[in-house]
Amino acid sequence: MFPGVTDIIARLIVILTCLPIHEAAHAFAAEKMGDDTARYNRRVSMNPFDHIDPVGALMILLVGFGWAKAVPFNPNNFRNRRGGTVVTALAGPLANVGLAGVCLIVYKVLRGFAIVTPGPDWMFSGILQVLWMMVSVNLSLAVFNLLPLPPLDGWRIASVLLPPRIVWQIQGYEQMLVLPILILVWMGLFDAPIYFLTNFLYRILSFLTGFIDIPFRMLL
Repeated sequence: MFPGVTDIIARLIVILTCLPIHEAAHAFAAEKMGDDTARYNRRVSMNPFDHIDPVGALMILLVGFGWAKAVPFNPNNFRNRRGGTVVTALAGPLANVGLAGVCLIVYKVLRGFAIVTPGPDWMFSGILQVLWMMVSVNLSLAVFNLLPLPPLDGWRIASVLLPPRIVWQIQGYEQMLVLPILILVWMGLFDAPIYFLTNFLYRILSFLTGFIDIPFRMLL
């Protein structure tokens, strides 16, 4: 069944914001750690069209999950190979968590005004739905990418702890592992751990942004 108009709009927002910010963060981090590969490939950019993969974007529109173009980097260029690899890999998920935090702040502010300000609900409901979706998607994207599975970011981080011989062997099969991982995602085998960790991250962000709720509660 094809997605509805609302789902298409939501997925377009993901394609134009969540994924590009994730990849741009990788590119910025790699450059700061001493590798110019992303710069040479014009990936140190906030332009979403520099990061969109046509097939991955189409998959998101049709089935709800997909991918952007992976940012190329050469760990041999890092001033500290292990440290640079970890920082570059973490940058993408952390950028998504940061974006989720910003969206949650705006969501809470607008929700507070919607509660204390008389007026029709439709003035806020559409924007609030989009903001809530952005919080959820960004946190889920961060958690998913931190799973220690090749070629995800979590694998890049785990690889610095493994013997180089094992890492080189697995790297030779990374592209072949993409399809099985996508199938496992489609089957929902990662739903439980992703939901648990996403909910855990949300609770942390909600606690950190709890100060926003205080003035609105005082006005009720």
